[in-house]
Amino acid sequence: MRSSPSCSRLFFFFHLTLAIVGGVQVSDAQGTAEGRALWVTRFDYDSPAKISDIMEKAARAHFNVIYFQARAAADAYYRSSIEPCAALLCGTLGGTPSYDPLEVAVREGHRRGLQVHAYFNALTGRPAGIEGQCRAIPLPAPGNPRHMLLDHPEWAMSDRFGKRLSCPNGEEYVWLSPGFPAVRTRLARVAADVARRYDVDGIHLDRIRYPGPDWSYDAPSLAEFGRDPTTHSREWVDYRTNLINRMVKETYDSITAVRPSLVFSAAVWGVYEDKWNWRTQRGLNDLMQDARAWARSGYMDVIVPMTYFRIQPFLCARADWTCLLLDHVEGAERGTRRAMYIGIDASKGATEIIKQIALAREVGATGMAVFSFSAADSAGVWPLLAAGVFADRAAIPPMAWKLRRGDSTTVGLGH
Repeated sequence: MRSSPSCSRLFFFFHLTLAIVGGVQVSDAQGTAEGRALWVTRFDYDSPAKISDIMEKAARAHFNVIYFQARAAADAYYRSSIEPCAALLCGTLGGTPSYDPLEVAVREGHRRGLQVHAYFNALTGRPAGIEGQCRAIPLPAPGNPRHMLLDHPEWAMSDRFGKRLSCPNGEEYVWLSPGFPAVRTRLARVAADVARRYDVDGIHLDRIRYPGPDWSYDAPSLAEFGRDPTTHSREWVDYRTNLINRMVKETYDSITAVRPSLVFSAAVWGVYEDKWNWRTQRGLNDLMQDARAWARSGYMDVIVPMTYFRIQPFLCARADWTCLLLDHVEGAERGTRRAMYIGIDASKGATEIIKQIALAREVGATGMAVFSFSAADSAGVWPLLAAGVFADRAAIPPMAWKLRRGDSTTVGLGH
């Protein structure tokens, strides 16, 4: 792991931040390549017309990549023979959809020159935040696929006493354990199926981690680990981290076997390591998510940190977005020689969005990703982007590692 930037670099970036926050004009990309991604969640759309409107607004604001959610909790927001239709799409889990959101997204996005990447929640089995989400999983309509937890409730993560995650719980979902080979295989199979049947430009993962360090002490994980996690705590963290690594690698292998040119990306925890003593949850040691290892090892193209914070007045004050930006540029991008699109939370408002885009560009980030469409829409940011920091269209940055391997990766304006 490389050390933090030197004091002189911190001094420089602190004054750069002050200039941007103070309203100094920062130049646009001026025709250079830059990733400009927008997350579209399952809550952002409810009809083909809405999906078309989303693509139109994104294209007019000069985004070039859409992460379009197609899997939330081992379900499908597209026509699938593997997983049941999502309740939000079909009215009930396992119903039959009246339209195919992913098909519409790909068609409408490509019409406007946007890349469309299918976005999957990787390890969430069912929503479990409130009691109303915890009714019995329904049987599907005749001929439709069953939910995996109907047949395999044991695939849920377990605590140190062997008790499975219940519903409701404080972790938002019933999470699935990557210690079960079939859980890992399911994600790889779903991703390959979408890569084969839809003209998507990439696969994008989210929730590809554990919800916290106290999970998953399930039987196959403990058996393969073969030691007492209590007395081998460091090795236990490493073991579970490697399970996530294996799952990511298996999914990468499955999609590149179908279409080598597909871009593989992941939304990852905003704080990789807590170098600043913020006493906050860390992706690496608390969630067993080592995204930089995926990139260094060659099976991740774009790391997208979920840095949903504000620029603070003092560099590296607690939860300072600038501090995290610098850390990810250094560690997730330069340290891996892969791409990094820094995350921007649109709910922070239009002014903050524009400041963060400008700062990310100034420090050399390959791109940025805005969460989410609805938050950006509420912030009224579209005309401000098109007339300001995104005034010029940008090409998607080339991925030399894919080109060296002989892949025909799209690197021009949009699709």
